[in-house]
Amino acid sequence: MFSTDRTNKWFKEFTDNYKFEGMLHPMLDLKLKHSKRVSLICTETADSMGWDENGDSWLAHTAGLLHDVGRFPQYKTYSTFFDSISVDHGDLGAEIISKEFDWEGIPENLRENVVSAVKFHNKKIVPAGLKLGPYKWSCLVRDADKIDIYRMVEERIDKGTIFEMLPRHRMAEGLSSDLVEEIKMTGSGSYSNARSLQDYRLIQLTWGCDLNFPVSVATLKEEKIIERIREDLRPYGAKDLVDNLINRIYSME
Repeated sequence: MFSTDRTNKWFKEFTDNYKFEGMLHPMLDLKLKHSKRVSLICTETADSMGWDENGDSWLAHTAGLLHDVGRFPQYKTYSTFFDSISVDHGDLGAEIISKEFDWEGIPENLRENVVSAVKFHNKKIVPAGLKLGPYKWSCLVRDADKIDIYRMVEERIDKGTIFEMLPRHRMAEGLSSDLVEEIKMTGSGSYSNARSLQDYRLIQLTWGCDLNFPVSVATLKEEKIIERIREDLRPYGAKDLVDNLINRIYSME
């Protein structure tokens, strides 16, 4: 009943539909690989916290692998990953898997957990009124998604390929005053106020304040990702804001 092979088969068939002449667009290939890594991070994180009820391993693998299925039709239709100018990819992904995923033999409560995790992985907050199961699995996918993006950004900065991933953020350098003020006031930042790589890095710090599990914070701390962001932002001011965000992240460990 809980077959990760069946999940993998469905995901491969789904993503293969977006190939042209046997190849995915490089931006979709990026999401394909990201989805597989998020699935692994979900599995490792759930295991580290002792989540071992019947179906948990399948849930971690499946929710992680399917979390970005909405990205594929989003990019095909709109040629962008910016939800604000296209479609909410979490909502779209939840709609797709509700209708198309192979749910045979999967209990309704586990189906609800996966669909909720896909739907809410990209929202600013997880709705407080969710049942415990959907809330728990949404939080897991949100943490895993962030961890992989943190790692991916670091790797691309080191390789000099970051603007292939974030082409829109090459238009400026330094921190946007509008973004800084927004984060000071609300604790989060809007991509509409982000124009530079430094703006994106500052928004990444706000993600850290939204992590749900101490093991996620410990992972970023061990890999020195947060300290790397601090050093990258040091020449651009906003030291008090940066330090405050980092202190909030580390207080969660």
